[in-house]
Amino acid sequence: MQLTFQVAQLPYTIEFLDDNAPYKHLIPTHAPFLVRNADPTDSLMHITVGDGLVTDSLEGLEQIGEFDCGNCIHKVARTADGGYRMLIHNVDGELAACFEADARFTTCHVTPHGEQLNQRFGIDNSIMIAYAFCMAHHGALLMHSSVPVKDGRGYLFQGKSGTGKSTHCALWLKHIEGTERINDDNPVVRIMPNGEAWVFGSPWSGKTPIYMNVGYPIQGFLRLHQAPHNKIRRMSKLEGFASILSSCSTMIWDKPSYNAICDTICKVATVVGCFDLECLPDRDAAMLSYTTMSQTHTA
Repeated sequence: MQLTFQVAQLPYTIEFLDDNAPYKHLIPTHAPFLVRNADPTDSLMHITVGDGLVTDSLEGLEQIGEFDCGNCIHKVARTADGGYRMLIHNVDGELAACFEADARFTTCHVTPHGEQLNQRFGIDNSIMIAYAFCMAHHGALLMHSSVPVKDGRGYLFQGKSGTGKSTHCALWLKHIEGTERINDDNPVVRIMPNGEAWVFGSPWSGKTPIYMNVGYPIQGFLRLHQAPHNKIRRMSKLEGFASILSSCSTMIWDKPSYNAICDTICKVATVVGCFDLECLPDRDAAMLSYTTMSQTHTA
């Protein structure tokens, strides 16, 4: 069973070796991104899911680090051909999937473990990781951000966990008429063929179930800091580069994808304004950020 999806207008195929696999339950958040009657040969990435494809042993491999994916830590090792094997663990530290990919994450294999809910977690995280590092070579960034859209322009709220990205987005929804949220955790930013920076919804949205197959030009990035006052300033392009990089999914030991990510960020920071907001969780903060960013030229 082969299914082709498209996120940020970049296609990938997921193949279940078991034709009876309950894919609607295993990858439910991907449904809005399904492309019917697609040609799998057009896909930039192919992921095969099935029993026995990937072992849970890292013995004999170069163990190079751990990939922090929110509340989960995934062990990473390099295979003999320059690719990667990862052990995907859930929030309780239990094995959810064994994942293996070639050096550019174009060909991937996943063996899920445990009951269906655990398998769903393992498969979904494997796809997310594969997408992040495969599509890095196609000008796309998987970011940690909450994204409101207003008047056909996207805004990306950044910050450490607990800073208030979702809260600030909710304030926009409440106080700025016509605002819509398209993702609350992992949107995709992409440099389009015409050089514009766009933000897209994705199958990954954290605790807020928003899975929208839409895309919009980016008006600005906003890094949030909790403070006893509301104050905003525009960052320099260098500051903007560092701010965007800190919100991207990266493996610094994978130089090709890391360099590709940095190249894309450099282009994004050149054409889109980046802002820093010290704020309270109130209406005034929302109005200050919206007014400042919406009236600023993107370039």
